Amino acid sequence: MALLDTAEASAQRIPTIRSADWFLRLPLAAIIIEQGTFKLPDLAVQAEGYGLPTDLFALAALAEIAGGIAILLGGLIRNNWATDLLTRLGGLAISIVVAGVIVMLYFGSFVGWQFQGMLLAGGLFFLFRGNGDVKGRALI
Repeated sequence: MALLDTAEASAQRIPTIRSADWFLRLPLAAIIIEQGTFKLPDLAVQAEGYGLPTDLFALAALAEIAGGIAILLGGLIRNNWATDLLTRLGGLAISIVVAGVIVMLYFGSFVGWQFQGMLLAGGLFFLFRGNGDVKGRALI
């Protein structure tokens, strides 16, 4: 038990960096915003290529852009319930769009969707963690 107590005490002394989530926040937002803006110039042509209604394709593009911006803005202004909610909504938007892409393009096989899987994981992280600033509200 002494060894476990020592390990626990040592682990608690390791400093945490409050803004370490930016290592995930920046690339996730950049990739998602880029994916959304690439859809905008010729929405109808791209939507037709995927066999989707143009309105749904436009909604996905806007959700990507808005989700990425929400992830960035939510991280810039912290210690506020509204910005925590903004981060969570950004994570939700990203998760829904990327899950839809995975199901539509790769359902049934893991081959090829590793990139989208990481984007989905990032979206889910921010959906469930928010800004991580509120103490004592953990569900698990």
